[in-house]
Amino acid sequence: MGYNTEKTEWPTFEINKAVKELIDQFFWQLDQQDPQVGDILADDIFAKTGKAEFGGHLYTGPEEIRKSRDNAWKVISSRRHEVLKVFSADLDGSDLLFIGNVAMGLRNGNSVAGEFTGRLRIENPTSSQPKLLLYQIWADSAPLVKALQGN
Repeated sequence: MGYNTEKTEWPTFEINKAVKELIDQFFWQLDQQDPQVGDILADDIFAKTGKAEFGGHLYTGPEEIRKSRDNAWKVISSRRHEVLKVFSADLDGSDLLFIGNVAMGLRNGNSVAGEFTGRLRIENPTSSQPKLLLYQIWADSAPLVKALQGN
């Protein structure tokens, strides 16, 4: 596993290794400035009926998810997500809540970091090829807004 989940505290029962790898790959992709990230999210990470919340916008299905990263780096110069702790609503790991931390460098020279919480719903969580059905987050955006204003 990469830096996104290397220190993650997982539930006491075993979550499928493929789900852990999916989560790690998902957050690693969010930290990349590669123009192919939208395609990777749409084709490899999310289910065909997947929904993703990025920047306060909900993207549904492959075509919307494919375009969801088009402006992801407009004001951000670097991004590093780390998943700190994962909680499961069920024993198969299909409905997960998590606490994460994100550190962002901004194009105006400022930086901001903070914790956020989120929900991940997983399609086929016990298979070797699970996919995300839902990525939803809750975060305090005030520190980012302040950093973007240069205050």
